[in-house]
Amino acid sequence: MAFILYNVRKRLHYFAIFAFGIAVFLFFSWRHIWNPHDFDNGQKWVEENPLPLKSSKKTSSTKLFNLNFRYILSADSCSNDLLAVIIVTSHYNNVETRSSMRRAFSGEELAAAKMKRVFLLGQTADSVYMTQASILHESKRFGDIIQGNFQEAYRNLTYKHVMGLKWVSENCQSAKYVIKMDDDIVFNIQRIIDLLNDVPLPKNSISGYILRDLKPIREPANKWYVTQEEYQFSKYPSFVSGWFYVTTPKIASKLVLLSHYFKYFWIDDVYVTGVLTKNLKIKLYELRKYFTLYAEFLRCCISGVKKRLECDILVGPNGGDNNLFYEFNEAMKICEFETCNKRLRPMNETCVAEKKINLRGGSGIIESYKLH
Repeated sequence: MAFILYNVRKRLHYFAIFAFGIAVFLFFSWRHIWNPHDFDNGQKWVEENPLPLKSSKKTSSTKLFNLNFRYILSADSCSNDLLAVIIVTSHYNNVETRSSMRRAFSGEELAAAKMKRVFLLGQTADSVYMTQASILHESKRFGDIIQGNFQEAYRNLTYKHVMGLKWVSENCQSAKYVIKMDDDIVFNIQRIIDLLNDVPLPKNSISGYILRDLKPIREPANKWYVTQEEYQFSKYPSFVSGWFYVTTPKIASKLVLLSHYFKYFWIDDVYVTGVLTKNLKIKLYELRKYFTLYAEFLRCCISGVKKRLECDILVGPNGGDNNLFYEFNEAMKICEFETCNKRLRPMNETCVAEKKINLRGGSGIIESYKLH
């Protein structure tokens, strides 16, 4: 009888150890599973056998996903009392767009407002339109070019996006905010400065135009076709459009760190402000009331300001007009020095927009968005 009790106790002991092990395994596994509402089957989308977190600092300076990364060109670090650093994803050839932004606000004018702007570029073969020597000259003249050793391509935008966050995490930790934007986006610089100074954005958040319940395109003939291997789930997590968003250097550092453990995905805003953000439990804060999807509304604002009517739009696309950034910000200065009146009716009731703009200029298109 004693022998039987001993064996029973022994088996119970082993069972308890086994059950405890299973419980621990499930606990730590469940902590890292995404919300099933946002992802199929609640499975984690991550590379197999990632490096331990504590080893990432050793690789972060030289690795960008599978790339042995280095900066071809870089800019000076940020000053200690910076309100915001603006990182602009720009195509190698888009010198006119960069020029328009510099004419609207020079580096010196931005510095006076405690802002700094850098343009993020890849590399490409020399052409009759642009050469690496021209980019080098531009960098020496303005000191605002960050160039990585990857090719300029739509499907390399995630390299460029994460490179910008990486540069911020290494050079601008003292800045209060990080503004990430595409170079074909127009924004009212003075109003954004006022917003950041007067309306502190929530901590541990990314603020911008939130996109929800969007699905990858599975049609092979489509230019934006996403394979199951590239992205295995049936829909994307909520994410913020890469057009324009605001976050902090601290969050930028976290995003770069986590990117070492998640496989590359070429739709950059989905990857950075969706996949990585979801896993870091960073909140998305809605700013869509400040956005327009139509360049025509920005032109209506320019016309209205000349009649001393306020413009309540802060961000919108340039609609292919490289000079619109300059024209818009020059016009908005009128209301800084003279009294402008509020509009009696909303912009969408007084201005007709004929051309719909997709909410993704420099990024891979997911689908044609109809946003309200």
